Amino acid sequence: MNLSIIGLQWGDEGKGKIIDLLSNYSDLNIRYNGGHNAGHIIYVKNKKKSIRILPSGIFKKNCLCLLSNNALLSLFNLLKELKNIKNNLIISENVYIINKLDEFIDYLIDKIINIGTTYSGISICYLKKYIKCCLNIRNVYKINYFNLIKKNIFFYNLFFIFFKIKLKINFYFFSKNIKKMIFFFKEKIIKNDIFINNKNNKIFESSQGTLLDFDLGTYPFVTCSNTVNKSIFINSNFFLKKIKFIGIIKSYITRVGNGYLISKIKKFKNNLFSILTKEFGTNSLRLRKTGWLDLFSLINMIKINNISNIILTKMDSFMFIKYIKIVINYKSKNIFNNYKNNLFCKEKYLFFFSWKKVHLKYFLNEKNFHFYIRFIEKIINTPISIISIGKNNKDIIIL
Repeated sequence: MNLSIIGLQWGDEGKGKIIDLLSNYSDLNIRYNGGHNAGHIIYVKNKKKSIRILPSGIFKKNCLCLLSNNALLSLFNLLKELKNIKNNLIISENVYIINKLDEFIDYLIDKIINIGTTYSGISICYLKKYIKCCLNIRNVYKINYFNLIKKNIFFYNLFFIFFKIKLKINFYFFSKNIKKMIFFFKEKIIKNDIFINNKNNKIFESSQGTLLDFDLGTYPFVTCSNTVNKSIFINSNFFLKKIKFIGIIKSYITRVGNGYLISKIKKFKNNLFSILTKEFGTNSLRLRKTGWLDLFSLINMIKINNISNIILTKMDSFMFIKYIKIVINYKSKNIFNNYKNNLFCKEKYLFFFSWKKVHLKYFLNEKNFHFYIRFIEKIINTPISIISIGKNNKDIIIL
């Protein structure tokens, strides 16, 4: 069976853990967008592993991992991640290359517009792609390689003139370094075509959550690629008749960066809930903002992504709280009353009692635990198939 695993919030829903689990039953794990701005934490034999560029099935011997067309590749970061991993990674020749200069320019721009990016150079790399001067792996071995290098250097010089930075880029040093780095991965570079018509079980992985989608997310606090399910076939070059779309949500919501969070948990002072639930960014180590589960935006995300089943994570996080809230709608005089414009809205809440313990056997859990899950299922009209109650792969309830 072909599966697409997608986060339905602002990321950090636990995609890495679930894909690591499901890749036991898959032959191919495809990462089809984003770069090293994403971050996944996976526990392998109780040891914490953090990955940024690599697909989450990288620790499974039987699962081949592919960085596909629209993914962005920082060669330096990839080398760091591959140091201690015996991997089965393959890379599409259409992957675009991020340079350190892209990261530097991303940092300078964010200091002006104050979006709160990870300074990974993602927006700059996609900008170069759309103005047709970005390098991808295929171009390195083509005749027009040196012309593209010249365009790159011209692009960087324009930015440095704007920021009044005196920096000269050595043409030959710049081009040689890229070729040397790509030489390390020469054996891993393939064409996607060899996988299109075979019968392998595939699992598709998006780098960020749906609410960070460039077109359908909460713009301008979004990523620079499309993260919704509809972008899979264009970004990965796979065209499948049968595929199951599975959404992942937390039992609450989190957000990192400078974007607004309407249902912020105000019960705890000084972000105590975020600290107790260990909500820190995998890449930036920034403290995430936490909020109550928003069913209004979740229903929209389920429709947009054609979700058939839900995976609910972090159900062990409410054991030290007496009451839980859920956002069921927004109050607003604004005609644009939707998940994108919730800055102008007030939320409508329902209250629930929490639970003191969680158990791996579903029927042994408390009534409040059952009621919370069944209420969510009823409102979103989508079945919850898997519940996560801990950090390890074993801490899972399958319904």
